[in-house]
Amino acid sequence: MLTLDMLVRVLSSAETAGEVTTVLTDKTGTLTRNEQRARRAWIAGVDVGPLSDDDTDRTWASATTASLSSRVSKLLSVALSLNSTVQFDNQGRVIRGSKSEIALLRFVNELNDGEDFVHLVRKHFPLLRLYPFSAERKRMCSVYTLSDAVEDAEMSDVVVRACVKGASQDVLALCAETLNPDGSRAVLTTPMRAALADKFLDWQRDAERVLLVAYRDVEMDVVSSRDARDMCQRLSVMDAESNLCLVAAIGLSDPLRVEARACVARARAAGVDVKMVTGDSLTTAVAVAKRCGILDEDTDDDSAAHAHALAMTGEEFRARVLTEDGELDQGKFDAVWPKLRVLARASPKDKYALTDGIRNSTSSRQVVAVVGDGSNDAPALRRANVGFALGSGTDMAKEASDIVILRDDFTSVIDAIRYGRNVFQNIQKFVVFQLTANISTCVVSTGGALAYAVSPFSAIQLLFVNLVIDSLASLALATDAPTEDDVLRDAPADASALITPNMKLQIATQVAYQCTCMTWLINAYGPTDTIVYNAFVLMQLANQLNCRKVSTEANVFKGVGSNALFVALTSAELALHIVIVQRGGDVFQTSPLEWHEWLLALACAAGAIPLRVFVVTFVASFWASARGTSRIF
Repeated sequence: MLTLDMLVRVLSSAETAGEVTTVLTDKTGTLTRNEQRARRAWIAGVDVGPLSDDDTDRTWASATTASLSSRVSKLLSVALSLNSTVQFDNQGRVIRGSKSEIALLRFVNELNDGEDFVHLVRKHFPLLRLYPFSAERKRMCSVYTLSDAVEDAEMSDVVVRACVKGASQDVLALCAETLNPDGSRAVLTTPMRAALADKFLDWQRDAERVLLVAYRDVEMDVVSSRDARDMCQRLSVMDAESNLCLVAAIGLSDPLRVEARACVARARAAGVDVKMVTGDSLTTAVAVAKRCGILDEDTDDDSAAHAHALAMTGEEFRARVLTEDGELDQGKFDAVWPKLRVLARASPKDKYALTDGIRNSTSSRQVVAVVGDGSNDAPALRRANVGFALGSGTDMAKEASDIVILRDDFTSVIDAIRYGRNVFQNIQKFVVFQLTANISTCVVSTGGALAYAVSPFSAIQLLFVNLVIDSLASLALATDAPTEDDVLRDAPADASALITPNMKLQIATQVAYQCTCMTWLINAYGPTDTIVYNAFVLMQLANQLNCRKVSTEANVFKGVGSNALFVALTSAELALHIVIVQRGGDVFQTSPLEWHEWLLALACAAGAIPLRVFVVTFVASFWASARGTSRIF
């Protein structure tokens, strides 16, 4: 799995991944490329964009110069530069920071035709206080001083200013004014507020994340730096974020990963339910979910998805599934989660509640996988049956996970499920082979001893069968790599139900066939004739081929040529057996066989393969129909 960029921290999770029935995944970085860029903007009443990747001759600076005053551009640029947690080195290069904030700072540099504008602003404008982003507030606030405010006419006479950046619906509700293109202010009326809300909703329907930037002048009088710091210490976040003036809205686009839609389709075909849990708005989340196939294309919009309970916000989710005491009501939860596909504006507690509720579901047995990258995802990652942390995530998320996805995409989750199912399937192959061989050995040995007063097999022959044939066969059966067919099978209903009805049918028919052939050969040649031992071992080798498929797939030779180790081990078993039969002598109590005796033994062994084809094609289908199910494995 490491060759596929998956670091397995908990070994048992590699097998558990094969039982996954539900995946709770993030949007950013998993389904999308996490290559965010400013695609369009509304700045002081002026619409700019959308700009595409092909707009090489049109920059943000050229698009806004003719429409906006320099005061507005500078106000927005300083506000965004200081309302950020991105860290720079001494040369102005980014050390660390979220992709969305880096995209906004790149937008500021492009707006000012310079690569180091943000770095210069942060050097000359002291940041007094930062109220960090939280999942509950959906915004962050910074308070800073404009030290050159008195002498710089473009920056007016402001000395202390608070800037707020956050989700559109949250920040818009806090604004009382809006900035005009010339830098003057205007009252934000109810019709204007409704028009802006509709505009931002249209952007979100285009799968864009909309962030608003607003500010408030905390202190207009010139004060000392010490007084400014004292003022900020006393300033509460509610005061800093009240009566704001709306400056701009920026639409960030994050392209969908090329493979995301195909991966979601593969997961759904494999019986794995994929749900998106994101902090973005409901409209943006629904748009992305439709593009990657989590929601069907015929879902008209977020309103239709919401009406059918396919998508909802974290607030509504809590209202539906939590009691008045804040505890999860499992009965209400089981009525909600099966249909839910998208949970938007979700908090870390919502993600944990969803994970815990699905695991404890009384409607059906569920095995939950969670994909996360942040420290806030740690509780959900620990609670999940399998926790996947992105390689670009925090150390806390990685420590809480079972598997680290080094490649940061949803393909790795599907690969983990494939390998998990392959491990489970290889165990089933081993069980079918061992039970068939051991039951046949016991029946033939015991039956022969009772009927003829002598066992058909000597002790050294049985030792060879158990130590060499069974060991090499088990190793060979464990070397088949996972194929796409493994993914498209239904997930195992329960790991404790290791032996499926189809496996029981395969074991019973093969044991019956081997015992029938051995009875005929013993009666025809005697219990101690070498042909009896020869046919028995060859039938085990044929059954080894049969056990490559424990499902209802008929072709046991499919893919055998691509498994060099299986071919080599099977060939080694056959070669050892030929040597023992032809040259074993008194040690193995065998005598050389004629070619026609070899043909007879080979015919008995070869008959096991078409028998399995008949059983899985006709008998298994009839059995499944009688049981009222479409599949029996």
